[in-house]
Amino acid sequence: MKNYILFLIIGLLVVNTSCDSWLEETQFDKINSSTLYESEEGLEIGLNGLYGLSRRFFRFNDSDARGAYWFYCATDLAMVRTWNEAEMYRSNMRANAMPAEMWNRPYQMIDRASAIIDAAPGISMQTETRERIVSEARVIRAWAYLRLISTYDNILLDSIPTTPDNAFDEVEYKPASQKDVYAFIDRDLDYAIKHLQYKVDPGIIGLGLARQLRAESAMWQEDYTTAAAQADAIITGGHHKLVGISEIFGNNVNHSESLMAWQFDEVSGGSHTLSGGDGHVLGACFQARFYEITIPGDPVAPIIEEANYGGNAYGWTYPNEYLRSLYDKDKDKRLQFYFYPDTLYGNNPASAYYEKKLPGDPPYSTQLRQYTWSLMKYRDLSKPAKRALSYKPFIAYRLADTYILGAEAHWRKGNTEKALEYLNAIRLRAGLEEATTIDLQAIMDEYARELCFEGKRWFFLKRIGKLVEQVNKYHRFGSTTSSIQGTTMKDYMVRWPIPQAQIDAMGTFPQNPQY
Repeated sequence: MKNYILFLIIGLLVVNTSCDSWLEETQFDKINSSTLYESEEGLEIGLNGLYGLSRRFFRFNDSDARGAYWFYCATDLAMVRTWNEAEMYRSNMRANAMPAEMWNRPYQMIDRASAIIDAAPGISMQTETRERIVSEARVIRAWAYLRLISTYDNILLDSIPTTPDNAFDEVEYKPASQKDVYAFIDRDLDYAIKHLQYKVDPGIIGLGLARQLRAESAMWQEDYTTAAAQADAIITGGHHKLVGISEIFGNNVNHSESLMAWQFDEVSGGSHTLSGGDGHVLGACFQARFYEITIPGDPVAPIIEEANYGGNAYGWTYPNEYLRSLYDKDKDKRLQFYFYPDTLYGNNPASAYYEKKLPGDPPYSTQLRQYTWSLMKYRDLSKPAKRALSYKPFIAYRLADTYILGAEAHWRKGNTEKALEYLNAIRLRAGLEEATTIDLQAIMDEYARELCFEGKRWFFLKRIGKLVEQVNKYHRFGSTTSSIQGTTMKDYMVRWPIPQAQIDAMGTFPQNPQY
């Protein structure tokens, strides 16, 4: 695996160095890590590159990044359409078919973060600047390890950055103990918590994210006291506040509820190597192609690709009827702001149904790609209507995550009063009455209602031991209203297979059981 990472180092040097300075290099074999990490400026450039690499991991755009998408839609809340289903507990869930970037890319992030962390002490700069840079790199490294261990269970623990000098050294690859991995994660996050601030620019790692990840790590270790303390610190810290429900996924997601939002900008973007990034297709993935609906007797489609209805869509995954059943349809405001309405109105001026309700009752088509209940969390009103790609920033973590995690942590500690306080903060915002009792089912249900399709429920269900049960009960797939069916998840599928190419490269590292 060190050999693989060597090429990443060279790639990062290419994208973070000006064209002129790169062309001045006369010997390719002279490129090494010190070229980048020998000054404060170089360290900042390296950190920027690390942010770009991390952003690319947590978003998806194409078949090469479909693994991140998998975690949004392989849960009990989803109904999946077309080719995506093959990878979810079915034919493609094997070591030579599952998306390899879910293993490879976090290790790239870890390696480059380690390079920054190791280089920083030897560079002359203000102490506060060094501590900030190192803290941000440590959070990214901890984040990557947290994703790896929660996906694969058995992982490699390696904090030595790859250089041309050590890339081909003999290494005995073996799984680290989970205790050692979590201890490593916690050391990184504890350091960052000491040195980061809550108030940071959008897209920059701050104290809120560091504490949130520390709380998650504690929850995996069943250290509910630490998890509760970290959640309390974020909630009472004074900087992060819940916003109105209409604001959460509105035009500006860089608000006080956001602990971290990945930033995109079309003007400065166009590629993942540029500061503006290469965008994402989150909105397109979770909404139907309403513009493909036809009405008998109307020669034109009643709905055209238009921003308010999401514009161009892929229609890959939808919220299922189990999720719908969890909402109070008369009271819960989230139905209005998190999902497109069931009833559609024509927006095509050439249609007889322009600005009128489509005839009949939903569904308006038996084809799920054309019509079904669709997610609105990632709608982008500013993008061209006929383009799926969006450059709207999207939230990676928000304070609602913290409230629900805090509710669970306090409940597990026996502090029912505080657990209800946190759970009810989310419920009251949604227009619901306060809950008077709390148990694991109540936490699971509120988690589903509030955080659906934000990429974390798969891990949450795995952590609490409910993933297989919930998926087998409620996960659905199909292409038409008459072909919807369930799936079968086996117990061993709670961990992914390690990519076969990596198993072959490491030689001594075991594959996860039953793959």
